[in-house]
Amino acid sequence: MSFDDEVDEVKREMQTAKLDPEARRETAAKLVERLKEQIASKRLDFVLAEAEGDPIVQIKYKPDSETLANVYIHEDGSITFQAAGASEDADDDDDDSGYFPSYVEYMDEEEFLEDAYDMLKVGVAEYELDREQRAV
Repeated sequence: MSFDDEVDEVKREMQTAKLDPEARRETAAKLVERLKEQIASKRLDFVLAEAEGDPIVQIKYKPDSETLANVYIHEDGSITFQAAGASEDADDDDDDSGYFPSYVEYMDEEEFLEDAYDMLKVGVAEYELDREQRAV
């Protein structure tokens, strides 16, 4: 596919109908289920929640229910992954947010799901190693 074809495809995606609040909740609920299927884990839990009236998916560490990250569904169907404690102004390369990239935007659910497994695997491993070292 040429660059111009890809630009046209992105434009079509951007022109798609906006999701109303109920459709965003449904999309978030489906994402929770897809994450649970894709990442069946005794370590992570994926929880549908709300922040300021907007649906979000919280990624929690099961043993202590600590929120590690949040996933936001936007009106255009795009997704934002944000590490707990990170702000929207954070750079992806900031190490201040800990174990995950601070703030990553995805065009859609499929793009996010392609990245989620490995991103969460490495982040949880770092999180657990850090906790073990602090306990010593």
